[in-house]
Amino acid sequence: MSVLALRADKLEEWRLSAVGWVRYRANFADAAVPSARRMVELSGARPGQRALDLACGVGVPAHQLAEALGPDGYVLGLDIAEGMVAGARAWAAATGLDTVDFRVVPSERDLGVEPGTFDIGTCRAGLQYMVEPGAALRAMRDALRPGGRMVAMTVGSPQRCTSLRILEEVVARHITMPALIPEPDKDVPGTVALSDPADLEALYRDAGFTDVRTEVADHPIVGADTAEQYWDVCEQSAGPFILLLRSLGDDLRAAIRADAIATLRAEFGGGPVVMTGETLITVGTR
Repeated sequence: MSVLALRADKLEEWRLSAVGWVRYRANFADAAVPSARRMVELSGARPGQRALDLACGVGVPAHQLAEALGPDGYVLGLDIAEGMVAGARAWAAATGLDTVDFRVVPSERDLGVEPGTFDIGTCRAGLQYMVEPGAALRAMRDALRPGGRMVAMTVGSPQRCTSLRILEEVVARHITMPALIPEPDKDVPGTVALSDPADLEALYRDAGFTDVRTEVADHPIVGADTAEQYWDVCEQSAGPFILLLRSLGDDLRAAIRADAIATLRAEFGGGPVVMTGETLITVGTR
């Protein structure tokens, strides 16, 4: 598949996902706080600086960056999905944040910003889904001033990501299909495409970053008050899963949902569902 065709497929997946991400923003944003704050810490953010957030989604870690940079700072979030950007703008307006802005970009290699105008670059849980992650890192490096830091977070070992494990276990009991959790492959965009620190660090160095290092830790990924709500999040915010469910009949979708809710209750009891996973947070200096 060509780069353009693959990018079009990914854009469609994120277009479908955006509705759920906006609807369940709190489920993602609240769980993301620890990893987002750690990204900000590793960026060395100081009041008054300018930050560029690629694959900004609905505004995480833009929120944490804005807090760190203060009233004289500035955060610009970029995303290919119009729905995500609209959701991020609505969140910023509702919270009264006037030091953040969000824009739609055509691709990860075309950011539409002047070279050397930002102090910090971030990309939380986005780089692994990009068709050209190396080009994205080069574009981010170009946007940074000398000495600026780039911080990206990706999903680590798929076996240590509870949401992926449960999703695959449930679906596999009902249909025969290729694994929802493929083997990590840096050349195939997806959740675990950049789960090897060596691959991620090589991309950084190839893009011209120095002092590259990766921090590996477990962090919350997404949460929900109940098993039912968590499955609602899955059904409405994961593009490939949305497409899979659309291809199934009503009875089969209902059976998968019932199985998933029972599985989640067995794992988490009647309390909140909090999915955790291994994360890689990689830092490099321009």
